[in-house]
Amino acid sequence: MKILYPFLVLLLLINVSCVENIIFIQVYPDGQAYLKIVSIGDSTDIHDNDFEHPLKNKITGNSSFNIIKKDSLWKASTEVIFKNSTFDFNPKNGLAFNINNSQEKSTLSTFYNFKMEFISRLIKQNYPLLYDALKNNMLDSLKWLPEAMTVIINKSLFDLESENIDLNNKINRQRLVNHFKNSFARITTFEELESIQKNRMDFIQTTIKPFRLDKQFAKNLAEKMEKHENYLKASLGLKDDSFIIKLLMPGEMLSANALSMNQDTLVWKFGLDSLLNDNYILSASSIVYSKKKVQKTSILIVCFLLIFGIILIYKQKKL
Repeated sequence: MKILYPFLVLLLLINVSCVENIIFIQVYPDGQAYLKIVSIGDSTDIHDNDFEHPLKNKITGNSSFNIIKKDSLWKASTEVIFKNSTFDFNPKNGLAFNINNSQEKSTLSTFYNFKMEFISRLIKQNYPLLYDALKNNMLDSLKWLPEAMTVIINKSLFDLESENIDLNNKINRQRLVNHFKNSFARITTFEELESIQKNRMDFIQTTIKPFRLDKQFAKNLAEKMEKHENYLKASLGLKDDSFIIKLLMPGEMLSANALSMNQDTLVWKFGLDSLLNDNYILSASSIVYSKKKVQKTSILIVCFLLIFGIILIYKQKKL
């Protein structure tokens, strides 16, 4: 029989480690943009799916991906030039982000607008107790685990219902979720949780027994849980990751929500705490004046003023 995905892998999520991610973006005057991502950490962190590099498996003429080992750390780097005004990266479990880069031309100048949005992990909305544990640095507590497991059960049952309309007539999802919730609430030690994980199929089958659901249902439920467990695992994997975004815009800066500015480079710094409930949005705008058009306009204005002055002097003499 196929080995099922480990049920309740959340036990493994308490041990997280650090990766430093540096993202540099330069917007060119012609509207194209250069993106470079560098991630530094140990082997496990660099190869996991918490924060993936875009296009690392789709190398093109405008992009490259490299990974090297230096001393005890690994360094992954991605470089890409994108010509489109939007760049949307939405991995299966890892941190998603999108970039919108636009320009507006006027008679004398060009306005550049930049926006980068990192998508929230929705921890506060979906896992309130886990949110509190993260905010208070108490992941080693068991208090948030029963709630997290109950939410995953509910999401997995909803997925099964969406795929099988007839299943709605066979189960009462709310009653089944509450039944699992009561079972999870009785877990008081990590040893009990580990025992459930090792005997996950037995645990599921025993729990659903009063509902007269068969072994195949238990197997399907365990498999559906994989998606939501992976997503939550990726979220918690970001706990000690840091992100530094550096942006170079053409021309003179007009506005930005950056935390700081190093010479002409805007800088943002954030971590998982900025993604627990809301999207993290970076924005900036700049302007480039056309010297030739400004010079021509200035000459035209001067000529107009001279002509106007000559006409005015001529009229005064006639009087």
